Amino acid sequence: MVGDRNVGKELQKKEIFAYLAVITIVSMLLIWLVFYSSNGGVDFEEDTVIVTNSSGEEIELSVEIAETDEQRKQGLMEHGSLCEYCGMLFVYEEDVHKGFWMKDTQIPLSIAFISENGTMMEIQQMEPETTETHRPQEPYRYALEVNQGFFQENQINVGDVVSIPEKYK
Repeated sequence: MVGDRNVGKELQKKEIFAYLAVITIVSMLLIWLVFYSSNGGVDFEEDTVIVTNSSGEEIELSVEIAETDEQRKQGLMEHGSLCEYCGMLFVYEEDVHKGFWMKDTQIPLSIAFISENGTMMEIQQMEPETTETHRPQEPYRYALEVNQGFFQENQINVGDVVSIPEKYK
């Protein structure tokens, strides 16, 4: 009888352990899903670009790189804010004439369309949660999104140069 009671207690301990293990695994999966979906499930590499304005001042920006169709589609949609010297660099393998919109983007942005040699061709202002298409007059190779007003505050204008990291050229 005593042996039966000990076997029963051992089974009960194993059941409790299995139950706790399942709860732990499910909890970890839920946490992972919340964090994974916070950026739309898309991972971005980070790098640095330097913008040289017409006064010769160099402004360094930390940027997320959007170089795949999935990354470019996601863009900055899931960001609630950007740090002052942060942005996103959209990289294309060849010149394109695609447009950008802000339908699910929550922060006002400025976008610079950049030629293959790094020259800023056009700058536009984009308002959050709008469906207006922003497309430059000419094809471009790169696009740089930053907080709205950043270019103006740093005296960055059309004709200024962005140093594109070598691996994205």
